Amino acid sequence: MKKQIWGTLLAAAMAVGSCAAHAGYPDKAVRIVVPFAAGGGVDALARPFAKELGDILGQSVVVENKPSNTGQIGATDVARAAADGYTLLLSSAAFATTPAFYPQVPYDPVKDFSPVMIMAAAPQVLVASNKFKAASLPDVLAQARQSDRINFALSASTGIQALATAMLAGQGGVTFMTIPYKGAGAAFMDLISGEVDLMIDNPASSLVHVRSGKLRVLATTGSKRMAILPDVPTVAETLPGFEARNWFVLAAPQGTPPAVIQTLNEASARALNTPAMRQMLERDGIDLVADSPEHAAAFLKDEMAKWGKVVKDGNLQP
Repeated sequence: MKKQIWGTLLAAAMAVGSCAAHAGYPDKAVRIVVPFAAGGGVDALARPFAKELGDILGQSVVVENKPSNTGQIGATDVARAAADGYTLLLSSAAFATTPAFYPQVPYDPVKDFSPVMIMAAAPQVLVASNKFKAASLPDVLAQARQSDRINFALSASTGIQALATAMLAGQGGVTFMTIPYKGAGAAFMDLISGEVDLMIDNPASSLVHVRSGKLRVLATTGSKRMAILPDVPTVAETLPGFEARNWFVLAAPQGTPPAVIQTLNEASARALNTPAMRQMLERDGIDLVADSPEHAAAFLKDEMAKWGKVVKDGNLQP
């Protein structure tokens, strides 16, 4: 009886202490791990976001880059970190698509993480060299069906852009000559010069070249037309049901207390809705999402299933 009473009192004391600790969260700096190089699309979002989030939380929020081609190093670091809300991951759609290419990846996006939210999502743009004769997506597909060789640049072999290219070929019933690059910078050089014909890429990096007249945009990959490109049709207007968006997730290690996740979710939503962040997102054609942890978890599972099927059906290799 005494042991039971002491056990109950000890459990109650631990629960009270735990609640008190959560109530005081955060009481030190928060680290956001970006699993890609500084200067990239994820990093460009993470740094202004960290500033706004830090102001709201009243603590420093520090961005740390742990780059690798697929984001595995940074994601693994966060998966193994203490589940206390002080180490977070900010990644792209590669977080959910990488395991389809690398079955032995040392983390599980669902089992090893507690998502805070899907922060934002960006439809991609299909851009063409000015030397490429097709003027629209239907023209591209017609040309490909006539067995004309079309060189399609890939800024990487496993990212959402490569997957969107594979899905475009599959749904369009055509074949492209895909040419992988180590990054979008080198791909843009060849696209602008006319060495390659087409590429699917992020609007933030592509539209700079479109606005300068060096490239043309033929289509976008969201379910609806982009507000900043209202005259550009979606791929879905030609191939119904097509949708491919790059998205950004904020996640904590699995086991992070729900109260901490909720605090981060609410603070992150406020940070993303500040004028500075809204202006940046709108400029780059990125849609604000800022959903709940529950919706984010369901979304991750759906994306893993969707793109896993594309990889399997197309027998895609990294």
